[in-house]
Amino acid sequence: MHKPFAALTRSISEFLASPWALGTALALVAFYLVAGPRLGFPAQKFDLAFFITFTTFVLVFVIEHQGYVERAAMQVKLDEIIAALDADRSKIGIEERPPKEIDHIRDETRAREGDRKVG
Repeated sequence: MHKPFAALTRSISEFLASPWALGTALALVAFYLVAGPRLGFPAQKFDLAFFITFTTFVLVFVIEHQGYVERAAMQVKLDEIIAALDADRSKIGIEERPPKEIDHIRDETRAREGDRKVG
């Protein structure tokens, strides 16, 4: 159950972060503005509330895209650091695993490191 859900959420996140998502959203808004009244939907008033809502709508896609790019870049950098330090390579790609497995690995690592003395 968890793997299909994780795959679905990853696919949705990747789509929302793509330029296609913003283009699709803008096309749907344009379609609604042009064809909405003909299909029986109420005509849209172009007032301040509309422009604030529209700007927020667009910014959601922009922020999602930027966040996705930054997270992906950070993962690449962290994987490179792990490889350069010749550390435990089993942690590379851990972000692809299910949340419960990540929590389990985190708890095991903390318990193991808690036994060590620093300094």
